[in-house]
Amino acid sequence: MKILLFCLSVFIFSACSRPVAPPPEAAYLLPWGSVDKNISKKSSNFDLYNSLGDALLAKQRDSNDVNKTFNILAISGGGSHGAYGCGVLEGWYERGDMPKFDVVTGISTGSIIASFIFLGDEKIKYISDIYTSTKTSDIYYYNFLKVFGGSSITSTTPLKNMIQKYITKELLDQVAKEYAAGRRLYVGTTNIDNGTLTVWDMTAIAASDKADKLQLYRDIIYASSAMPGVFDPAYFKVNYKGHTYYQMHIDGGMSDYVFMIGMHEDWNKILHLSQDKKLQVSLYVLANRQYRYKKTTHALPNDSALTILIAVAKTSVDLIFDRSIYRLYKACETHGYDFYYTGIDDTMMMPNLPHQFEQKEMQRLFDAGYKKGFYGIKWKRKISEDEISKH
Repeated sequence: MKILLFCLSVFIFSACSRPVAPPPEAAYLLPWGSVDKNISKKSSNFDLYNSLGDALLAKQRDSNDVNKTFNILAISGGGSHGAYGCGVLEGWYERGDMPKFDVVTGISTGSIIASFIFLGDEKIKYISDIYTSTKTSDIYYYNFLKVFGGSSITSTTPLKNMIQKYITKELLDQVAKEYAAGRRLYVGTTNIDNGTLTVWDMTAIAASDKADKLQLYRDIIYASSAMPGVFDPAYFKVNYKGHTYYQMHIDGGMSDYVFMIGMHEDWNKILHLSQDKKLQVSLYVLANRQYRYKKTTHALPNDSALTILIAVAKTSVDLIFDRSIYRLYKACETHGYDFYYTGIDDTMMMPNLPHQFEQKEMQRLFDAGYKKGFYGIKWKRKISEDEISKH
């Protein structure tokens, strides 16, 4: 009886542990530091017009004849499979022809990689250290008491400690300098209270005078990586009618597997650019997965709830990936931007699930990615609608 009462108390306590949830009308409010994607707003550094628009104008103003292209790198999710993308980026950097990106975006595991690629040079080595020396216990450990009503089945204290180790005040100061130079770093999280993607301008956060900006920066990276059910969510404050509420945010990959904001806007018209000043944009998409997981022709082995749920989860991720990649490609096609895509080769044997961090497998992924980056990436330049409709 005592054990039963203990388990019941744990369940009740855990189920009620979330901070004050926002009412429906406050679920869509934007936490400080996130980008308002309404192009008509121009009152804050975090409005899309001022955030991305200023970066585009800075490029137009400061570029010379050989450096006019506005280069964007979008890094996808993928958990431990991010070791592959780290290999590609380090190999590409050492090859010597990687552009200095004007914008870097990261989501899920890509959010961890993004800050170091954004800063470049010696910081690029940090990602190989993280992704080839990390094991599962460095990210999380199982806490089975949390099955009694908790928001996940693990403790992510190790991951938070790792983020704290690498995301320092000195790093934030460097990011802030790049903001002043007109470059931008964006990270995406999923606001699960309203089911939409929240995009954070990490450069503007770093350049702000907010006392808690370092902790916010770390919390956003954690939230973007918080795989639902495996990791606890993160909470961000919003104020509504004199009260403080907390939105629940999880893995950004639940809404977009890879992203770039403002791609569907006509920036030439918005910024009143003359014909000879029209934007030249190149979008590089790095996916930490295969372009399409190979489809099998055999049926599910059984109709157990677990088998069906796993199949549904995998299908959902495939659909999110399809939508994310094709939307970016169509935006590039519409505006005449150059589109470049690369991911894990279809011929490569994939390791365990993305939430499993096994050093041997991650080193194998990293080595394959490094080889691709160093010896020259064969970019996929076009995606047909037929490719999407078949999957």
